[in-house]
Amino acid sequence: MTISVSGLSTESDGDFFDVSANVRCDGRDRRMTFRRYGNHPSLRLRTDTYDPFAAALIMPAMMRGERLEIEGAVDDVLLVSLRGPIQETLRLLQPRWAKVPVNAEPRPSVDVANLTLGAATAMSGGVDSMHMIRQRFLKAGVPQALRVQTLLHHHVGAHGDDAEFQEQRTHCQRIADRLGLPLVGTICPMGDLYQEKPFVQNAAVRNVAAAMALDHLFSSCHYASSEPIGGRPSIGRLSGIASIEPILLPYFNTPRVSWHLFGGATTRLQKTAEVISDEATCRDVLVCIRGSRRDRRALNCGRCYKCARLLLQAEVTGRLDVVSGLFDMDEFRAGRNHAIGRLLRFALGPSRNPVDADLIVFLVQQKFAFPWWARPWVELVLLSYGRQHSLEDPGYAVSV
Repeated sequence: MTISVSGLSTESDGDFFDVSANVRCDGRDRRMTFRRYGNHPSLRLRTDTYDPFAAALIMPAMMRGERLEIEGAVDDVLLVSLRGPIQETLRLLQPRWAKVPVNAEPRPSVDVANLTLGAATAMSGGVDSMHMIRQRFLKAGVPQALRVQTLLHHHVGAHGDDAEFQEQRTHCQRIADRLGLPLVGTICPMGDLYQEKPFVQNAAVRNVAAAMALDHLFSSCHYASSEPIGGRPSIGRLSGIASIEPILLPYFNTPRVSWHLFGGATTRLQKTAEVISDEATCRDVLVCIRGSRRDRRALNCGRCYKCARLLLQAEVTGRLDVVSGLFDMDEFRAGRNHAIGRLLRFALGPSRNPVDADLIVFLVQQKFAFPWWARPWVELVLLSYGRQHSLEDPGYAVSV
């Protein structure tokens, strides 16, 4: 069996700029489209290629054990990686996946990186992406080739539905306007190609393919990640593909565009500290995992584990009033004890999440008033993980 791609075409459709191809997979034909949007002045100044389709379909081909047949040209450097290193890296997650042939005409890489284009990065409003903005856009002295000049916001599976995508896109557009940066993105449903596997298990591949359909706008792309450097490759409900991102992403490099993982040298606690301590980033934070629920009364619900984690850190460092306008504070106050219990459960339970343990140790250092029932469990966390926190300066969260 074969997954085949043919019939590449480009067309404008109102506010959208589409590149499409015929894809035959699972015995049926479909028209696969990368629908691009945005306010970058050069959005439509592009000659499209099969490269994004090849990147998007390599994992589906491996999952099915089928040859990937591209009836056209693919960048020759990328093609070498698709045939070897990319597949071997993906098989760290699932050794049972087959290594499959990738047939395409090699397209010589005659262009080199235009460093004046700078870098792009995905924008969600979350801690990882706002930390990226602080370090690679707002900070002085960033090299031109690494300085963010374009923001990306894709719809390829992370959002629950179209309504949630539109709501978050609007929020990201407000951030982009405030920063004075263009916002562009790609819309391409891929769930059936990935056999409806959880997005967390294939997010990097989908996002790289989506960004590749816009790679005439940047010379490098920063991929904000929460995965620490040196993590053991694994796949699960929470870990997904993130653990192999440091190995995988550079294999998508070409002479014209490079991919950089960013954030692995900084802990979640440190990133959050930077984001909530900076007036330029704390007012745009969107961390809530509950999506565009009708019963939500604020941008962030205030009760889910991501909201509660940030708010507890803000509370103990004196930044709660600064960020409170973005959160449903009634929900946070009502669920505060539950949030503390959840932190302890995540730190000590089967997942033994070091992010939650990290926060508990920091709260202890900052003299956080844990309720009486939590104190024995807090001591158990300290015994399990140690009392010495990774931050040399306990006041880091308010002194950045």
